Amino acid sequence: MNSIKQDVPSEYFNQSAVATFIITPDHEVIFWNKACEILTGITSPEILNTNNHWRPFYKEHRPCLVDIVIDGTYSRLPELYIKYGRSKLSPEGINAEAWYESSRSGKRYMIFDAVPVFNSSGEIVAAIETIHDVTELKDIEIEKENMISKLNNHISKNMSLKGFIYICSSCKDIRNKDGVWTALEKYLSDKAELQFSHGICQKCSRKLYPELF
Repeated sequence: MNSIKQDVPSEYFNQSAVATFIITPDHEVIFWNKACEILTGITSPEILNTNNHWRPFYKEHRPCLVDIVIDGTYSRLPELYIKYGRSKLSPEGINAEAWYESSRSGKRYMIFDAVPVFNSSGEIVAAIETIHDVTELKDIEIEKENMISKLNNHISKNMSLKGFIYICSSCKDIRNKDGVWTALEKYLSDKAELQFSHGICQKCSRKLYPELF
């Protein structure tokens, strides 16, 4: 374990703006950078050498992505996350998104990435997890989706034809709200943006052109 801690480039990770923590195969936290302290409100001394890295994100004990990477329990992803998949950072890593309640900053939307660290023998010696707070972007996305939904509903309601309309029993013209008689085709085109192509049905053809039949 000591060799693992010595190999961790702590100064580099501490300067990173991305919240990052690292655990050992025993699920012990060996690194918790400054960005992680700011994001969670939990300092490095409070969490180092413990397996409490789940506490800032969940109300009850459950695996984080790094724990799944360490244990290889990828089959648990569907029960733990709604959105998950392969990490874009590493082919061996995994990615997930979720809302979580923080007593420090309220409800936040996080993107998690976890990747394994291998030694020269191909054994997992650690797992690294990064956390991105994208709450503001998620709020904009939700607002955009709501606006599109409202717009579609508005269009749907305004495009529908409801109520009574007055139609001539002879020529089939429609009388609009201003009392003006309009051809049925124009009325429907104006109300529902329909386009018409004209023809003559068999019944009318026999009536209009009896000499052809």
